[in-house]
Amino acid sequence: MKKISLNTGITTFPMPAAVISVGIGEEANLITLAYVGKVCLKPPIIAISINPKRYSYGLIEKHGEFVINYPTKDQLKEMDYCGTRSGRDVNKWNELNLTKEQGVVVKVPMVKEFPWNMECKVIKRVELGSHVCYFGEVVATHSDEKFVINNRLDPEKFNCFAYINGNYIGLENRVLETHGFSMK
Repeated sequence: MKKISLNTGITTFPMPAAVISVGIGEEANLITLAYVGKVCLKPPIIAISINPKRYSYGLIEKHGEFVINYPTKDQLKEMDYCGTRSGRDVNKWNELNLTKEQGVVVKVPMVKEFPWNMECKVIKRVELGSHVCYFGEVVATHSDEKFVINNRLDPEKFNCFAYINGNYIGLENRVLETHGFSMK
């Protein structure tokens, strides 16, 4: 296998594309991020990274909370819209006819129309060059019941996508194998 060197800024793996809610009340905003990832199981911690130039940066700094909202493939346009316009210039909730839904723990609203939501409280922030990384403890997780079987997400019904190098990639709706299959 012959390999070539690439720009170090290129991401060589798919990332989840998510719409992050920040702010409270009328100031609440939505920002699309691909810099999102689970970093700890107990307690459940998810990291997100935001450029300080973004409008949402000031809101997460002010309130110390955020909600990760995962859309379906059918909501791709809404997700892309939230990542291509600034909350300084447009009210994304109104423009997209999205509903602010009160969560169970945090004051930041969830996107009612998106089937998966994770309420998070910032427990740590780290400045990393162009972005600030926020570590959020997941304090509540919600799913549309049609995507759940036996109190777990049903991968056969999953209808989501990933982001890689400026492209949205659909994920298969079938299980290839289950974790630990190589041990058999």
